[in-house]
Amino acid sequence: MFIQLVVGTTLIILCVINHAICLELLLRRLKDIGPKWDRRLPVYGHVVIMIVVVIGLFAAHTIEAWLWGFFYYLSGELSGLSEAIYFSTVTYTTLGYGDVVLSHEWYLTSSLQAVSGIILFGWSTAFLVNARAFFWKKHGMDYYQN
Repeated sequence: MFIQLVVGTTLIILCVINHAICLELLLRRLKDIGPKWDRRLPVYGHVVIMIVVVIGLFAAHTIEAWLWGFFYYLSGELSGLSEAIYFSTVTYTTLGYGDVVLSHEWYLTSSLQAVSGIILFGWSTAFLVNARAFFWKKHGMDYYQN
């Protein structure tokens, strides 16, 4: 059980580092392209910006699910890379079909992955809402207005 906790914690740390870097790069990209799209498309530029944000967040989560998937594959726990990626994605999103399961040697690790996914999706949601609120406010649409 101890090794599962160590490996799971290490993977969580790697995912958090990846997420922080991806959000930082995305924020820098937004600062760079935001004003350009606002000038090019004054009415709908913020829509393009939100598309960039969502695609960037999707990419961050894909990297993280694949990171866990590679671990499952390299551990020999699942029969192939596609099954490992499938299991990882289902676990990371907390969907949890249960059609693929790990042995008792690594089952706790998948629980840690689910917790990781919940937290990182929450972080992404906060980032998305803040980006949306910034551009709404910039265009005179106050998010908190009744």
